[in-house]
Amino acid sequence: MALDASNLSVQAIWDTIAQKRKRVSDERLAAEAAAKAEREALREAFNERQVQPEALERLAAVVRRAVENGEKRVQVLQFPSEWLPDSGRSITTHDPRWYERLEGFPKRAYDYYVKELQPRGFQLQVEIVDWPGGMPGDCGWFLGWKHPEED
Repeated sequence: MALDASNLSVQAIWDTIAQKRKRVSDERLAAEAAAKAEREALREAFNERQVQPEALERLAAVVRRAVENGEKRVQVLQFPSEWLPDSGRSITTHDPRWYERLEGFPKRAYDYYVKELQPRGFQLQVEIVDWPGGMPGDCGWFLGWKHPEED
């Protein structure tokens, strides 16, 4: 409702303010619903991913660059911890059997590590890499090659 001389009143002002608040609230709710749907679509696409046949070649290139830069580990995967069945609780509590709760792509990635990379001497370090608002954020997977005698 547009305020003009024909409807100017305190009630009309209150009605206009209420309509504006409702419109802003509706827009915010619509944006939140769209963002949630997008996050769910991303999560589903992530979980449906497969470890690609060229994964070892890609990993070799990433590791080679890291070694050339003097690194002892490289991050190979990052995703929201809320995408884990326990939202990353087993990782934050250092449960030695954290991998048993994995599903979807993280499970396939872990199985790939066990089959292809662990026998080659690589270590897998999984940790929460950020803590927005004090809550677990993204889960990072790091492939390490630190010598056992190193700190």
